[in-house]
Amino acid sequence: MASTIEVPPSGHAVVNALPEWLPALLQLASPALPIGAFSYSQGLEAACEHRLVTDEASALAWIDAQWRQSFAVRELPALDQAWVAAAAQDEDALRRVDRAFVASRDSAEARAETLQVGAALQRWLSTLHADSAAASLGLRAGPRLSAPAAFALCCVVQALPREAAVFGWGFAWIENQMQAAVKLVPLGQSAGQRLLFALRARLRDPLPQQPWSFAPLASILSMRHERQYTRLFRS
Repeated sequence: MASTIEVPPSGHAVVNALPEWLPALLQLASPALPIGAFSYSQGLEAACEHRLVTDEASALAWIDAQWRQSFAVRELPALDQAWVAAAAQDEDALRRVDRAFVASRDSAEARAETLQVGAALQRWLSTLHADSAAASLGLRAGPRLSAPAAFALCCVVQALPREAAVFGWGFAWIENQMQAAVKLVPLGQSAGQRLLFALRARLRDPLPQQPWSFAPLASILSMRHERQYTRLFRS
């Protein structure tokens, strides 16, 4: 009997089978997005200064801990809640989510970061989608929303699914932390790619039922970073 060879689908067929919102997700998750997120290390620079992070292994341990103890359990749930509020055009709910998240930032740098990145995302939204309901909702809810609330608005206006919004913001955070580690430790590009490869499995972590965070060491280092003598990053 002659064997049969499965012919893979043509390139056009594969592309046409992809979700229509995928290019929008890639654009929002890209480090080229002009929101200034690359200028923040979220405490990693202070951790390197105090010799808590000195090599690839300690960089992986630090970033993984911040994901598990802070980002994935506090910021991603805030983004998820903001997406729900924005999709429902619920101004009051969006404002509550935003204010609660800003209040959870326990250093001046952390508060400044989320508000500055959020304001940049709102400018991006008003530039590309000035007439959208989500852009109007963001202006009514606050002129300087937190980063997760503003990112949720950007996702809703481009019809990104709820899960895709959370995935995209999570990947952008991991990539930003990897790039910061490459500059600060410093690490080679191959080591950076190994970090990204190891950390991307975290994107499958489920969201907690209730937002929480417990990262006291990172909070203390963030406060110390405000008075650090030399700095490459703003946090």
